[in-house]
Amino acid sequence: MMAEKRLIGYWLKELDRLINQRFDEDLAAGELSRRHWQMLHSLAEGPRPVDDVRDGLTPFWTDAGEWDVQLTQLVQRGLVVEDSGALSLTDTGRTTHDEAFVRIGRRRRAMVEGITDEQYLETVRMLETMAGNMAGE
Repeated sequence: MMAEKRLIGYWLKELDRLINQRFDEDLAAGELSRRHWQMLHSLAEGPRPVDDVRDGLTPFWTDAGEWDVQLTQLVQRGLVVEDSGALSLTDTGRTTHDEAFVRIGRRRRAMVEGITDEQYLETVRMLETMAGNMAGE
């Protein structure tokens, strides 16, 4: 008897579940949440206006008060400072970001092992097209 062939919906959900699980494990090693990581990574290139960082991350928030909670946690831990309406990483924040970046990079490389750059880009292009199709574009 042949095993049931799983379709794209199954694999999208399974990959999403595994990405979240594994990245959460990698971030937890640095005592970071996914939202902490996104905020730190948004500041990795240098200081940015608070509103720009918040607006860029808005699609990821599940609750209107989440931004304030996450930012307060990072400021209290000495990872981020706010000065004149701009956020920036402290030296400790930079180190924390860089260490997490290494763990995340290792995980991303493991995820695409055995896949060529061309295959990866084509997969992303196809998923973008499917999403557009489903959105009615």
